[in-house]
Amino acid sequence: MALLACTGALLACAIVLTVLYRHETQRLIDAELEKTLDNLTAALLYTDVEGRIVTDSNAFPNDPRFRRILSGWYFGYVIVDADLEISETLPSRSLWDSDLPIEDDWIREVASDPGVVFHYNTEDVRGLPVRVAMSGILLPDRDLPIVIFAAQDRSSVDHATKSIARWLFWSFVGVAALLLGGMVLVLRFVLRPLNQIESALEEIRDGRRKRLTGKYLSEIDPLVDSVNHLLDHNQKVVDRARNNVGNLAHALKNPITVLMNESDDMPGYAQMVQTNAESMWSNVEHYLKRAQTAANAEILGTRTVVGPAAEDLARTIERLNRDKGLAVKLEIDEDVVFKGERQDLDDLVGNLMENAGKWCVSRVCVTGKRINGQIELVVDDDGPGIPPEHRESALNRGQRHDETTPGTGLGLSIVSDTAEMYGGSLSLEDSPLGGLRARLQLPAAAP
Repeated sequence: MALLACTGALLACAIVLTVLYRHETQRLIDAELEKTLDNLTAALLYTDVEGRIVTDSNAFPNDPRFRRILSGWYFGYVIVDADLEISETLPSRSLWDSDLPIEDDWIREVASDPGVVFHYNTEDVRGLPVRVAMSGILLPDRDLPIVIFAAQDRSSVDHATKSIARWLFWSFVGVAALLLGGMVLVLRFVLRPLNQIESALEEIRDGRRKRLTGKYLSEIDPLVDSVNHLLDHNQKVVDRARNNVGNLAHALKNPITVLMNESDDMPGYAQMVQTNAESMWSNVEHYLKRAQTAANAEILGTRTVVGPAAEDLARTIERLNRDKGLAVKLEIDEDVVFKGERQDLDDLVGNLMENAGKWCVSRVCVTGKRINGQIELVVDDDGPGIPPEHRESALNRGQRHDETTPGTGLGLSIVSDTAEMYGGSLSLEDSPLGGLRARLQLPAAAP
């Protein structure tokens, strides 16, 4: 925008300078023509008895161009009649036997206001552009004025003006090019540290660094310090939130545990107390988990490679389902990196793998790949699956597809909620293994 303004200003300067040059050269021509009119006035003596004017040829302008035929330099006297129209013209030698194109309107204007000099532009018989100065002179023995005129070729002035305009144009184009080049160099020099900061912030978002480090311009250092202070402040806020969530968990879990244990000694109310205590427990687990996940999801710079985490979870699931002879098959690409906390990834994938291990016959397969800035984790099992009409309700908190299998019904709900907090999603489909397929999509970090 600044470059456009600068270019516009240079163009305006070129136009103004050209106009000023043309105006000044025309002023000089007009001044010279008016001197010629003064000579013509001095050369005009009187009119004879027949009304013809008598002049002193020695007082005529002595410039040789007025004597060279069709030189572009002309003068003359014009006698007008009572209607202020041309009656007779006495031209200079340079006009020879031709007349200078003078319009009747000019004659009437000049003759109506004697003593005033008027200027006009016209062309001579050769088509050369000429500048004309005209004035009316009153003699004592005449009632009608005599019009005198002087003309000068202005083609050289027009040519010079065009040359000046071209020179100014290309000069300012060169200046604009130099300014553009200078601005590009300055901007590259000034913006280089900002580009470095942008790259560093991208690395922080992807978890490849924790703070802005390196040497920057002294003018940029306050910005770097402010960003680092902000990162430190955010980390402290998250740490405090984690501590508060943990403290709240202990504060709530202990009384509920006592209540559940004491219910065994109250036969009349045992079932009611046990049911409500379990409901309270599940609610506490659910909302504490949501609070912790919400805090983790806002942390900058967290990243977890999925492959090693999935291997650890697979070994745990295999041990828990040793009686089935379960072997979890993993097919996870190396560039599958989760943009979030390891603990949340363990909860997400662990819940899905635990659910698959619980319901499978003997096979669980976990695949992972990177798709359009997200990672996609797919967990398949060869169990009974979930009918399509029940899949949406299976993602609701506390909903259980089979009441004969122990559990609170929170696993899939927690996975769905956690995925949404990270901007991802969980969907349930038919598995090619014959059971359920859980498709989990999460934000990806840079490999």
